[in-house]
Amino acid sequence: MEIKTNPIVVEKYNFEANLGGKINGENKITVQLNEVEPAGDDKSILDEGKMFKVDVPFELSLERFNINGHISRIVQLVDYFGEADELDKSFIAELSSPLIDYIKRLTYEVTEIAFDEPGFDLNFEAN
Repeated sequence: MEIKTNPIVVEKYNFEANLGGKINGENKITVQLNEVEPAGDDKSILDEGKMFKVDVPFELSLERFNINGHISRIVQLVDYFGEADELDKSFIAELSSPLIDYIKRLTYEVTEIAFDEPGFDLNFEAN
């Protein structure tokens, strides 16, 4: 299936050093797929296929730091006119994978600067 993508948007990214070393809470990464329509009166782009916003809100509490945030992207699935819940889970994982990679990259860069040592590699995959 052909996918047209818009840029990834970091809506929120919050980093807090965990100086006490205590893990605060549950780790949670959620992938949400919500149907969207273009702003304005011209909806003709929807003739090519449905548009969805891929939302990835996250909260991670690790030994040295806590992060939370929200990353998203608008995608259009060319020649697809079904509902979001009809899409295969592996396809949704494919759509969310670049957003998960952004979380990993941001975390690596921020922890490298915050701790003045090689950055922290998050080790998880979209599922």
